[in-house]
Amino acid sequence: MNEKDVRYLETLLARCSLNDQQAFAELYQCVSKKLNGIAYRIINNIESANEVLQEAFVQIWNNAGEFRPEQAEPMTWMASIVRYRAYDRLRLEKRRIEGAQFQTILDSLDEIETRASDGLKNAELDQQLSLCLSSLEVKQRKSVLLAYYYGFSREEIADKFETPINTVKSWLRRGIERLQLCLAN
Repeated sequence: MNEKDVRYLETLLARCSLNDQQAFAELYQCVSKKLNGIAYRIINNIESANEVLQEAFVQIWNNAGEFRPEQAEPMTWMASIVRYRAYDRLRLEKRRIEGAQFQTILDSLDEIETRASDGLKNAELDQQLSLCLSSLEVKQRKSVLLAYYYGFSREEIADKFETPINTVKSWLRRGIERLQLCLAN
C-alpha cells in the first residue's frame, strides 16, 4: 500500500471516530474485500468469514478513535481486529462441536477414565497419577478429567452436571490440590 493510500485510510478512520457514516461507507468499500479474504483464510468458511467481517467493522467503527497512526498502519490495525475476531469464531465453533460431544463423553466417562488410566500406566509417575486420580471423589475426578484432559470449560461442566459454576470451580481446585499432595508423597 502506498503512502497516499495509507494517509487516505488514516483520514477515513479519523472521520469515523467523529461518527461520519459516509467515511465509514468509504472505508468499507476500500478494505472490505481484503479484510474478508483474511477472515476466510483463517476460518475457511464464506458465511463465517462474512460474519467475522461484519463484527470486525462494528468494532472498527466503535474503536476508530483508538487508532494511533504512529503505532501501526491502518490496514495492519484493521487486519489485526479481523484476525482476532476470526480466531474467536474458530474457538466458538470448536466449543459448539465439543459441547455436542460433551454428552457422549459424559455418558461414557467411566470407560474414558479407564482408558486414561490405562494410557497413564506407562511409567512410574503415570502410575502414581492414575492412583492419585482414583483417590479423588467421583465428581472431582470427572471434573478434573473433563477440564484438564478434555479441555471443557467450567461453565460447560457446570451445565452438564446441573451444578453451580462455583461448585465446579471448588471441585477442580480441591481436586488439583489433592492431586498435588498425592503426587508429592
